[in-house]
Formats: sequence, C-alpha cells, structure tokens
Amino acid sequence: MYEKTIKFKLEKKFFNQSGFLDNKYVYDWMNLAKKYYLNGLGIDIDSLINYDLYYADIDVKYSIRSNIRYNSQDIFIKTWIEKHSGIKTIFSYEFYVDGEVVILATSSHNILGTDSDRAIRIDRNLPKWDQILKDVVGNEYTE
Repeated sequence: MYEKTIKFKLEKKFFNQSGFLDNKYVYDWMNLAKKYYLNGLGIDIDSLINYDLYYADIDVKYSIRSNIRYNSQDIFIKTWIEKHSGIKTIFSYEFYVDGEVVILATSSHNILGTDSDRAIRIDRNLPKWDQILKDVVGNEYTE
C-alpha cells in the first residue's frame, strides 16, 4: 500500500488556553496531508482550477483518541487511499504523537465543475489521474 507521512511541528498557537491541542486544526492538517500525498503521486489538485474544476469534500470524519498537551511535540500524519471508484476517492489518516495514534480520520472527495455541483467522472475526464489512483488502491503503483 502506498502511504505518505508528513510531519508538523506543534507550535503554541495550535493549543488552547488550557494547553490542549485545539481540534480546529485537524481539518487543515488533513487537507495538507492529502495534498502532499497526491503531489507524491504526481497529481496536483490545485491545477484543476485551470480546467474550471475543483477537488471537493463530500465527507470528513475524525475521532480524537487521545488529547494532546502542549510540550513542543511533532505530529506525524500517515495518509493513504482506502478506495477509488472513478468518481469518489476515500482517504484515511492516522495522526501520531510520540509513536502513539492520537487521531483517526477519513475523508471522501470528488471533482466538481466550478459551474455545477455534480461530480465528474475522473475515469473519463482525467484518465491519467484515475489510473494512478486505481493503481494505488490495487497496490500496483510504483514510484
């Protein structure tokens, strides 16, 4: 399975007044980890706007397994694709601090036109991207 891990430095600004991680940053980190993962595959989701398309969230879920206190730690986010259907892609994430899983998350996405809220078929409109994603899910992707 193709996985990518990204590291973030946990700075004081990410924590609330009680000294615990403010969970509002989890979504932003998921997006950065997803973008880093896709860039590693040669997929630049920011380029979609050049074709009047954008990468949309369908569903985002995360579960806090352990609250994180401020003490200048790093957080690592491991990202991989669970499923790709040609229309929808589902990502999974594991957030680690000191080797312990502290957050589990999933997100599902599709590509929409800027003038419509209907998902486009990646397999028809972006066949290279679709093949890469299918190869990743099928464990056939090689870097």
